[in-house]
Parts: sequence; C-alpha cells; structure tokens
Amino acid sequence: MIQGNKTLDFTTKAFFIVMVILFILMQVAFHPSYLQYLPQFDGFSWIHHVHGSLMVSWIVMLIIQPYLIIKNKYKTHRLVGKISYFTAPLVIISMFFITRLNYQKLSVEMAFKEVAAWQALNIITIFNFSLFYLLAIFNKKDVFKHKRYMIGTVFTIFGAISSRLFTIIFGSTIQFNAFFISEYFGLSIVLLLLVNDIRKKLNPIPYTIIAVGLLINISSIHGRNTEVWQSIVRFIADRFF
Repeated sequence: MIQGNKTLDFTTKAFFIVMVILFILMQVAFHPSYLQYLPQFDGFSWIHHVHGSLMVSWIVMLIIQPYLIIKNKYKTHRLVGKISYFTAPLVIISMFFITRLNYQKLSVEMAFKEVAAWQALNIITIFNFSLFYLLAIFNKKDVFKHKRYMIGTVFTIFGAISSRLFTIIFGSTIQFNAFFISEYFGLSIVLLLLVNDIRKKLNPIPYTIIAVGLLINISSIHGRNTEVWQSIVRFIADRFF
C-alpha cells in the first residue's frame, strides 16, 4: 500500500480488531474437529496439517498488516505483502489438495451424487480466494481497492469458521443449514459494506465483485443436487481428483 492514499471507510483499527476476534473464534471452531486431537492427531494426514497451518498463517497476516499500518510501519507492511506472493499460492494449492482428499474419502463412503453435493462447499471457494487475492495484488497501489479485495479473502474462510461455530452451538443436526446461515451471514456483511460505499459515493465495484463471488458460492450450495452441478464436479473430478 502507499502511505499517502488513505480512505475514509471501514477503518484499519476496526479491521485489526475484527481479525483478532476471528482468529480467536477460529481456535474455538476447529477445536472439536481438529485441535482436541493434539498432539497425536490420529486419523489426520500431512495435508490436513499443512492446510490448517496455511489458513492460520493467512489470518495472522491479516492481523499483522493493519497493525503495521496503525503503527505507520509501511516498509514492513510492504515486505509482508510481498511474502504473500508465496503464501497465497500455497493456500490455494492446499485448498485444492484438501478438497481432493475429502472427495476421495467421501467417494468410498457414499454415492457420487452425495459426494458432489458436499463439494459445493469447497470448489467455488478456491476460485473466489484466488480471484480476490489476484485483484488485491493487481490493485496494490490503489489502497481503496486493495484493502477491499484483501477483506474479500477473509469471507472465503469465514464460512468454514462460522459454520463450525453454529454446529457447536446447535449440534450436528443443523447439518447443511449451518453452511447456509454462514454463507448468507457473510454475504449480508459484504452487502452492508457495499451499501456503505454507495452511501458515501465511493467506488462500489470491489464489494460488488466480492458479493457476486459469494452469491455464486451460495448458488452452488443450493444447486448441489442438480444435474448441472453434478456434471461440473464430474468434469473436475475426472481431470484433477
């Protein structure tokens, strides 16, 4: 980011606080399904550990970056941003491998239609994270757009955290409803941010793109049992899984 280009919208301090809270919630959300098995982690593969570590590192980076801005450490901020050139591709690769692993595991336990339905939770997320990050880097000299697209990457992770929290609160019977609630909650936040930009007569394009990406993800979950979605998963699975 460039020091002189400041925005008047969602403040850097607020984003820092939100990311710290999200980091704490992440530990709570993944305790029943992952962290409680520390240190043996029986039944988990190296893919789970690498993927988990990379996702945590991404959240940590999004805590560090606004903190550096708050402290006016712009050089360090740019250095950490350059490190993301390596971290982000690794995050994307880990998303792919964890999705493939889940697909292969579920394929042994259930029919293809059910497996394809579960993949609605993962496949579009990979594309959204990649898109939002690439747009953030492409607009790295435009603080206004850069910040919004980086915020967009958070919402690709948000569903995985909030859906697990809902399951902890309401129990396993909530099933797919936890994912729907989480995705709609995330979309609602983005829409509120979009309305705020429009109200302030700021560029609505970044949050509009993020909202559309999240809406496509939600649509894939709604359409998880349709022939169209089944054929998309079959196409991807036959070539990559």
